[in-house]
Amino acid sequence: MNNTIKAKRVWLISEIYYPVKTSTGYYMTEIAEHLALKGLDVHVICTGSTYNVGEVTSKLPENEICNGVSIHRVFVGDIDKNNFIKRVLRLFLSSYKLFFRLLSLARSGDDLLVVTNPAFLILMMPYVKWRKKINYSIIVHDIFPENLVAINKISANSILYKCLKIIFDKAYAKARLCISIGRDMSDILATKIGTTERVTLIPIWAENQIVHSLDKQETNLVKQLNLEGKFVFEFAGNLGHAQGIENLLETIALLDNPNIHFLFIGGGAKYNTIADFAKNRPNISLIGFMDRSLQNDFLNACDIGIVTLADGMYGLGVPSKSYNIMAAGKPILMIGDSNSEIALCVEEYQLGWVVEPGNPIVLKKTLESIYEHRDALSSIKNNARCVADTLFAKEFILDKYYQLFC
Repeated sequence: MNNTIKAKRVWLISEIYYPVKTSTGYYMTEIAEHLALKGLDVHVICTGSTYNVGEVTSKLPENEICNGVSIHRVFVGDIDKNNFIKRVLRLFLSSYKLFFRLLSLARSGDDLLVVTNPAFLILMMPYVKWRKKINYSIIVHDIFPENLVAINKISANSILYKCLKIIFDKAYAKARLCISIGRDMSDILATKIGTTERVTLIPIWAENQIVHSLDKQETNLVKQLNLEGKFVFEFAGNLGHAQGIENLLETIALLDNPNIHFLFIGGGAKYNTIADFAKNRPNISLIGFMDRSLQNDFLNACDIGIVTLADGMYGLGVPSKSYNIMAAGKPILMIGDSNSEIALCVEEYQLGWVVEPGNPIVLKKTLESIYEHRDALSSIKNNARCVADTLFAKEFILDKYYQLFC
């Protein structure tokens, strides 16, 4: 008699996945591999797309097993995150292909985790639930279609938005669980689905075993850019509409301190805007996408890490880079709603400063005050590293995903 207990089978559906290391691709890979390490039978359905230039150059196999995870890919071309129309059309195509691959592979009794990229795939999940008799949970990194209003891509008064909201709300509401990454996001989701009982919070983690505190002068990036002796504010991440970069640029234009330098790292829809703004401004450095493997160097190439969210983005996203800024032991200057998740963390754990968007004069005074008191930042640095090693430690957070299936 065979007494072997068959491992629970879990499907993770994501637009991007290993070997893509950017944002969602990285986080979904870590979650899947952790679940596999814990003994679950983990399968991932993803596209074979890249997100940033230079990330993946070779043709990926349609099927492979990597670190205990069975990967099933569909192919739809690379992501053009700088062109909104192309991005939307590609979201339709990738959602369609991922949906049909899931229908062909999933079986009744399986568990399903789907992330909110691609967005349109969420709309297809109620059919999968009915057709395959399986429950799905949503890892919510973005809330649709509300985030489109926040970045001025659609009007909240339009018929299109109202129709999209009705169908998206129903798709979210039919999920077994909506997993938020911030308290503000939990509030929005509870309103969206009409209950708090099926909303749970699992925050992003800090890579506290990889990223650690390093003196700014010891980093390769500071040496390459000749920033020795400068007090550096750094923004590293997606330079997109949701970040509200204009708030920061407007304030930089008001500053007149040659010892303060601003370092922008990343790519996105606002890259050219920053590049034009930086012309003839020696206090700004702009470099493109840097590989995740270099983050311990570039996150430490500053005195202060900047996190920004555009006005109106409350509850619609959590900047994941915040947690590795903590791991690097850097104070955080948060430009965003004071009740947003990262702002709450900054205030509760004394990690830095919070300035509401749309206040360039207040932000200017804050920047000047930070510089003036630059020799009194040690306690904030210690606080940042402490929460990275405890509340947001990687293994601690990943175990919360495993507990969903226990």
